[in-house]
Amino acid sequence: MNKKTKIIILISLCILIAIIGIYFLFPKGSNTQNIYVQKVSTIIGSSNTENRYSGVVESSETVDINSDGNKSITEMYVEAGQKVRKGDKLFSYDTTEASNSIAQKKLDMEAQNNEIAAQNNTIEDYKAELNKGADKVEIQARINDASFAIRQAQNTIKATQTEIDQLNKQIENSTVLSTIDGIIKEVNRDGGTDENGNQKPLVSITQTSDFRVKGSISEMGSISEGTNVIVRSRINEDQIYKGTVTKVETDPQSNSNNNVYGNDSNESASKYPFYVTLDNNKGLKLGQHVYIEVDNGQSTKKKGIWLDASFIVSDDNGNSYVWVSEKGKLKKRKVELGKTDEETSTTKIKSGLSEDDYIAWADDTYKEGMKTTTEYQTETDGDANAS
Repeated sequence: MNKKTKIIILISLCILIAIIGIYFLFPKGSNTQNIYVQKVSTIIGSSNTENRYSGVVESSETVDINSDGNKSITEMYVEAGQKVRKGDKLFSYDTTEASNSIAQKKLDMEAQNNEIAAQNNTIEDYKAELNKGADKVEIQARINDASFAIRQAQNTIKATQTEIDQLNKQIENSTVLSTIDGIIKEVNRDGGTDENGNQKPLVSITQTSDFRVKGSISEMGSISEGTNVIVRSRINEDQIYKGTVTKVETDPQSNSNNNVYGNDSNESASKYPFYVTLDNNKGLKLGQHVYIEVDNGQSTKKKGIWLDASFIVSDDNGNSYVWVSEKGKLKKRKVELGKTDEETSTTKIKSGLSEDDYIAWADDTYKEGMKTTTEYQTETDGDANAS
């Protein structure tokens, strides 16, 4: 081995030793890294927003009333935005034509009754002629003709009376009433078509006594019919309503700049609407914006500190720890565990931790003495202020 080769090998060994030394002196997760910590009270008080959807309270029923094209409207009793009760007047049809028709049909019936009376008199005259010895065959034929005319008149009277009854019913129902309690959504006395080319209803009523919640998903299968959910008020997240997903639309609808479901950054992406039937809706308002979460039992208030498994470290001896921030430095603190809730994947901390402590997620790279911060940062963020 020549001198030059020995020098190269010696330099390589020095570089390798230097690298190993740096690795052990400054391991990954060294004290220069700030570890994000959160207050325990915040952790146990926050709701799970991973599977949270935006929603809006809407009516569970909308009643559309179309006008009869063969009738003219004489009066509208409502306008858009007006509240109505079941049985309130909405509008009335013109009954002039029906009333005139009834009067004419009554005259027709009177004429038929006169015809019947005349034919009965004729039959009596024919019977008198028979008693005087007139041709029996000829007279009987005339009596039969008169009797047939009477039956025809009677049938005409019966049919005319049916027509009169129908016209009277039209007049009685000429004023259309609301079938539900609600708010007048729209009134289209002049007709017209909607954006899809469908004929607009004369009156549309949105029910106010029963609500449902409409949400949307960007992927089919992320929520399904029969899923139990929790609906939270955006104003007060402690105000919750339980319900069940009763319908998921299979045809997507374009979001088209409608920011009702504003969690998705892609506003033009297709959305699949779904609907939630609530166990109760007391306190909700039509049009109110809410959050929808899959019900994993998070609404049940449990006493004490219950932590997710991601915060707890266990060693081979069966001891359990959490990473706690003390004076801005990370410290491994032993805790005593209680019961585990399988539904929420949380474990009760019986001792060793208070709600005022700040803790970090469990990580094998953490070392005691590492600096902590309460400001979440990415790898590219600068140094944050230590807690």
